[in-house]
Amino acid sequence: MTFDTMFVNILVVIFLVVLAYMARGFLKYGGFRGMCFGARIGQTVGEVEGARRPLMSTVLKVHILDAAPEKAIGLEIVAKSFAAYHMVPFAMSVAEARKLITHLQSATEGR
Repeated sequence: MTFDTMFVNILVVIFLVVLAYMARGFLKYGGFRGMCFGARIGQTVGEVEGARRPLMSTVLKVHILDAAPEKAIGLEIVAKSFAAYHMVPFAMSVAEARKLITHLQSATEGR
C-alpha cells in the first residue's frame, strides 16, 4: 500500500466517523435543530419577528425542550437574507428564562 492510498483511506475513515456522529445526533434529537440544542424540541411556543432591514429578516423562536432542567427552554435566533441562512440556538434553565423576562420587562418600562 502506497502512502497516497493510505492517506486517502484515512480521510475516508475520518469522513465516515464524522458522518456517523452527525447521523447519531440527528436521530437522537429528532433533527438538525434538536441536534443544535442538544435536546429534542417538545413544542414551539411562538416567534417574534425583529426589525426588518433591506433584504434581511430576523426571527426569534421560543421552544420548550425535552431535556434536563438546565436545558428546559430554547431560544432560536434565525437570520435570513439573500442566499444566506444563520441559526443560533440558545438553551437555558427555567431560572435563567425568568431572569431574561425580568431584564426584558426592565428594558421595556417607560417606553
